[in-house]
Amino acid sequence: MKSYFFNAIRTSDTTTYPSGYDREYDADDHAAFFAPFFSEKGVMAGSDADACRVTVKEGKTLQFHPGAVYIRGRAAILDGTETLEVQREGTVVCRMDKSLEVRAFQLLVVEELQDTEDVCDLALADVRLEAVSGGYQAAVTDRRTFLAHMGQPAYYPPDSESLPYVLWLYTLGFPMDEEQRRMVEENPSLMAVFHASLGASRAASVAFTASEWQGGKLTIPQERHGRRSAAFGYQLRHKVEGTLVTNTWAVLGTAVSWPGDNTIVLESEDAYDGEITFFG
Repeated sequence: MKSYFFNAIRTSDTTTYPSGYDREYDADDHAAFFAPFFSEKGVMAGSDADACRVTVKEGKTLQFHPGAVYIRGRAAILDGTETLEVQREGTVVCRMDKSLEVRAFQLLVVEELQDTEDVCDLALADVRLEAVSGGYQAAVTDRRTFLAHMGQPAYYPPDSESLPYVLWLYTLGFPMDEEQRRMVEENPSLMAVFHASLGASRAASVAFTASEWQGGKLTIPQERHGRRSAAFGYQLRHKVEGTLVTNTWAVLGTAVSWPGDNTIVLESEDAYDGEITFFG
């Protein structure tokens, strides 16, 4: 059993305790202390849905919104002044590197994510370079996932005073990884709470990608949109260079319908990345 953390006192047993103190802890112990409380890695959003979001500053220069990243018990704080010059297409990551040569977090563009004992990447965005007059322009797609609080069992009947963090992410439409989404959608109690008290009365956003459109249609099942009837309002937004905007031709040309099978169908001549937010 490993115990954390207790005050040390001096000892003459420097063979067992080289520091001369009978309690010794290092950065790995500090990181291990947090492991039971959080998922392995993610953005710590707090109240800011844009935490650590990557956007294009100008040309091939990316900028990072303020926020915090957690990876395996270690954290990096972004203050909003960080920028990155893109030299190649790939994935923008925040890398935790505890190797002796580095021992720090880094913002990088990589072709493949690393996941070893010493190095772990958290994807923040995909970046591509588009040819424009006089050079190239960077364009990004959001890849962030938010940190999850751990500790609750996979199935339990929650009440309104103790709703798990992943349910709030799901309800508010924040980015989630597949594990977090399954924690909600495969839990009948959480889905019952979502449909009965949250999904029907709060705004919920559903992000989608161009690859989800089939034959000019995008079908959203009830498990994603959370509406219980055709009586709802909505706002459509188109993701352009990493930014959600409302006044594009793709949005204006999109029809939204409720065909009667509890799905919501978007129809458009153009497949595009975007987000739809439901109200009511």
